[in-house]
Amino acid sequence: MVLGSILAVWALFNMKDLILTFPGMYTDKVLNWILIIDGWSAITYTIFIFEATMQGWTTPRKLLILSIPWALFTAAYTIQPTEDVINAYLVYLWCYAWTIVIIGYIKVRQYQKYIRNTYSNIENVDLSWIRPVFLFAIVSQISWLITSIYANTLGDIIYYLSSIAMWLVVLYYSWDFNPIDMQIGVQQPAQVPTSQPINEQLLEQLMTTEQIYLNKDLKVGDLARAMGTNRTYMSRYISSVLGMTFYDYINKMRIEHMSIPLMDKHPEYTLEHIAMESGFGSISTFRRAYIKCTGKSPKERTSKRLGVRG
Repeated sequence: MVLGSILAVWALFNMKDLILTFPGMYTDKVLNWILIIDGWSAITYTIFIFEATMQGWTTPRKLLILSIPWALFTAAYTIQPTEDVINAYLVYLWCYAWTIVIIGYIKVRQYQKYIRNTYSNIENVDLSWIRPVFLFAIVSQISWLITSIYANTLGDIIYYLSSIAMWLVVLYYSWDFNPIDMQIGVQQPAQVPTSQPINEQLLEQLMTTEQIYLNKDLKVGDLARAMGTNRTYMSRYISSVLGMTFYDYINKMRIEHMSIPLMDKHPEYTLEHIAMESGFGSISTFRRAYIKCTGKSPKERTSKRLGVRG
């Protein structure tokens, strides 16, 4: 719903530019007003970044607070339509845009770290696809700033193409994206101890005997409960002692204890079947995990095995 609203707003922003195609409309006054209106689009970037990393962040109160500077600049230019107001507006927008880029980058890193330390299946919550979005956003904003100061056709073309590419990437990857509320995950049940030492023998049993990793949607909290400790302590043990994230640890267990043995014993199995049997949510995740764990692609191993058997 939020993304749909953002795209609808952008459609309106772009439709207004059609006014420039009418005779006599390409004037400094009209261009300045288009600049004032375009500046409001920065709010949509803010909403997208915070909604992607903190689901439910957008509220009417926050939207009102975000809109105050733009409302003040719009009112100032209405009362006193001078270049000084426009220049001050441009400086504010430039500073604001880079602030959002920096904050967004930090938020995404925090989000990515959290999901990899919490989930074994990140198919619909992963935000790694947002990197090109940042790139397109930076190119779009730089070209927009340049064309706002020095109107030129090439700058407009770059601005529109980069904006279209950015929102197409967002739309494509957001279709099945379900952001995680990080605040919910940090809460611990009162009955679970906060500093229970990790029983490494029990952990080994859970992995090798009970094969807990076969649960496609296994979370670090599930493993912690099985170990008799809490989520934070379990996550800290995996990252500090084992030297990896929960996501990488569970995938490593799946590859070593299930995928490789299956590939050795049953070279006739398809990679899709092996991935599903090993607890992976998709063949793409299986391939990435296999390469990270072994340094080779799964096809290389199956081809070698089939060649030996032949």
